[in-house]
Amino acid sequence: MFALDEEYEDPNDRYWLWRLMIDKSLQGKGYGTAVLKEIIQYFKDHGANIIRLSTKDTNTNALSMYRKAGFRDTGEMNDEEIVLQLEF
Repeated sequence: MFALDEEYEDPNDRYWLWRLMIDKSLQGKGYGTAVLKEIIQYFKDHGANIIRLSTKDTNTNALSMYRKAGFRDTGEMNDEEIVLQLEF
């Protein structure tokens, strides 16, 4: 699930990947990485310069995947989740 809010004025908060869920029985097979690449390309194709997401700091597998894709910690929190950002 992702959001593209073209009317939002702050470009840092315009494009969000809200949730990326892979069934537990299918995790570790590369599906998340493949889907993430497609989502990043979709946002690029629609004019994004920055994509943001948030996840719990205990979700180490997801954090590893996001960081390998180039997402970096912003130092911000979204409720109890850390916020990461990819700039291109």
